[in-house]
Amino acid sequence: MQQVIEPTEISFDAYTMCSFLPDLDSGRAIPLVLIGYRRSQDPWFVWLVPKEGISAAGLTDDPYYTKVLHDPHTYFSKKLSKYVEETGSVKRGIEMLIDCHQNHLAFTPLTQLSEMPFRHPLEVQLVGAV
Repeated sequence: MQQVIEPTEISFDAYTMCSFLPDLDSGRAIPLVLIGYRRSQDPWFVWLVPKEGISAAGLTDDPYYTKVLHDPHTYFSKKLSKYVEETGSVKRGIEMLIDCHQNHLAFTPLTQLSEMPFRHPLEVQLVGAV
């Protein structure tokens, strides 16, 4: 039986995308999550990986990143909550998350949609993609 997926429109004031880089020198990445917000609202997570995470086999031997990949939903939710509480602002919390995690967890710059119209889809290269 084929399941029909209904598209959902998501409206952000700003967003960033986090990807996992298996090799810091590589241009290849695994998109994990899109994090956005609207004024006066909690941050939104648009997950690009399954709830149960992904296997770190062949991607990393580092136990820290293995744990992140195994349960990205919990990891990003806890980290961002901590930064939002610390800064008192969703926007500044997201900016702090971006600033503090730029190695294997690579973030795009926080894009303000009110200042820069969305002109083209995000471009990512999936690991193993031809």
